[in-house]
Amino acid sequence: MSSLIVPVATIDAIVPHSNADALELAHVLGWQVVIRKGEYSIGDKIVYFPPDTVLPLELSERFGVTKYLSKQRLRCAKLRGEPSFGLIVRPDDAFWDIGRNVADWYGVTKYEPPLRASAGDAEMEHPLFCGYTEIENMRNYPDILQEGETVLVSEKIHGTSCRIGMIEGERMAGSKAVRRKRPFDDAFVGNTYWFPWSLAPVRDMLEALGAEHRQVIVFGEVYGSRIQSFNYGLGNGRISFRAFDMLVDGKYLDWPEFLGLCEQYGVDVVPQLNAIPFSLAEIRLLSEGPTLVGEGAHIREGVVVRPIRERISPKIGRVILKYVSDSYLFGSKTDYTDR
Repeated sequence: MSSLIVPVATIDAIVPHSNADALELAHVLGWQVVIRKGEYSIGDKIVYFPPDTVLPLELSERFGVTKYLSKQRLRCAKLRGEPSFGLIVRPDDAFWDIGRNVADWYGVTKYEPPLRASAGDAEMEHPLFCGYTEIENMRNYPDILQEGETVLVSEKIHGTSCRIGMIEGERMAGSKAVRRKRPFDDAFVGNTYWFPWSLAPVRDMLEALGAEHRQVIVFGEVYGSRIQSFNYGLGNGRISFRAFDMLVDGKYLDWPEFLGLCEQYGVDVVPQLNAIPFSLAEIRLLSEGPTLVGEGAHIREGVVVRPIRERISPKIGRVILKYVSDSYLFGSKTDYTDR
């Protein structure tokens, strides 16, 4: 899950609301926020609170937004038909630098969904069996990727993040944050996080690479009818797995190398939408539409975007970002509308 960023920013643009004379649309970073007409101007310094920020009651009362919150959580909304993502306010300190994260100053936190009951299978972590990169929201960092830079766009599957690996010759598996004990009698099929080990292509690839390297971790998504609200056409408790990244001896593979290995062994990967010159508008378009998994069983959750070659940014570290579709954000189980 990405970190909570409550940045000091400026308003990049203000455009008329399509259906309300008293409202306008402010563009901040990669987000659109509905505001009262005349309240702000282009270039104004503001503080932006993104969706899923949890505000203390005292703060929401000060901002006059308590009645619009769900258990103090900022949600996406449609105000007179226009999407509005989050909240903008005047900064408490006019001298704050642009880009400063003031989440701690305001005492806000990030919404965390309730934890599912654990199967009691947590295992002691191994230092080489590391968790996955934090994928930040592109709307918070619209300038990390350069306009025209070649990027790889893949579909973001709505399942549960999984890591499986060969670490110093030992099989391992786990969720994003917890290593899981190996099932008794190697009953991998019925165990969500060990399930990929039941797939011959995945097993063959890991064991072959594990014979040559000390650390091999494949990161992917387990999805299906018993995982999340999207089942991707898998009924009756069935699940499946798709890989989206690989770490070998401390280095993430460039996408072409990762894809080549998966193709060599027949490992399913997340759907590739396109390799394109980066454009935020094009990414938004690609985030929408039917999923490419399960013959378009439902909408696309969004996309993950990365450069063709691995690189590091001083702002976020490893450059890989997600863009969640408006359709998903405003889905019946994720948000409300005032219409």
